Amino acid sequence: MLLLLLACTGPAADTALPVDTAPPDDTAVPAAPPDPSSFDCSAAAIPERVTPIPWACATDVACTERLVAGHRGMGGEQGVIAPENTLSAIRAAIAYGVDFVETDPRPTADGVIINLHDTSLARTTDGAGDADLLTYDEIRAFHILSDRHTGDFACEYVPTLQEVLLTARGRVHVLVDANKTDRVDLLVAAIQETDTLAEAIFDTSSPEKIAEALALEPALHTMIRVESEEELDSELAGFAAHPPVIVEIPDTEPELATAVRAAGNRAFIDVFFTDAAVVYQEDPSLYGAFYEQGLAIVQSDRPELVLGWLGR
Repeated sequence: MLLLLLACTGPAADTALPVDTAPPDDTAVPAAPPDPSSFDCSAAAIPERVTPIPWACATDVACTERLVAGHRGMGGEQGVIAPENTLSAIRAAIAYGVDFVETDPRPTADGVIINLHDTSLARTTDGAGDADLLTYDEIRAFHILSDRHTGDFACEYVPTLQEVLLTARGRVHVLVDANKTDRVDLLVAAIQETDTLAEAIFDTSSPEKIAEALALEPALHTMIRVESEEELDSELAGFAAHPPVIVEIPDTEPELATAVRAAGNRAFIDVFFTDAAVVYQEDPSLYGAFYEQGLAIVQSDRPELVLGWLGR
């Protein structure tokens, strides 16, 4: 359904968007993908930043580059490069040249903010139980499941948000998803303590959490999520004194990208259904429909495929 919508509902001719929507050069020869040893447990160091995109672009609403966000690091449940929400996933995103990594911070029973998507540890580790009922030491003892990934991930565990931010510092921007906890104070403290205000983008569907975060740290970059043009107008007006650097729109409403750009911002969308279609059809050009509709940033479970289509 989404693919059909994207194919049939491009921007009207009189609302042309100032975005480079030309497809990549098909004659370009893509670089070989990074070896897993450059980012897995055998890596000697955090990879150097390799993306050709200027660092400032990630937080500059005027930037017209086509950008890529890695869901849960280097891909969520569909990802094949590194286990989700691990430090290896952050290192992999850096090695591949991803522009943003998305995180899932949530608190443990003893108030440590860890990076874990699910409430339970059962799907991604050899442990069990809910994170908010276990201490950090108990969770740290579990091992990450990584049988379907190529490389050595035996050292991986559920990391803290601070560890994620320190790994990313100076190399990749981090979307700090605040939807899984009300402890805004702990999220902001982690950003401040790791000196990653330049890297972190506070991301949530809750305007109240954004306001709370900005009260604690006025220099924080933020990302709002809206469901309609009315909600977009309301939130941008509410944060006029501190505009967000990114606006996320629903994957069912890609046409909202036009309104976001008209308001002077950049639109961000999840492409997880398209990830599955790209793999099934062996056709990465399907990602192009999003950029052609004015989306500036796509978040993917297969960021390596999006980057490959972009010629990066």
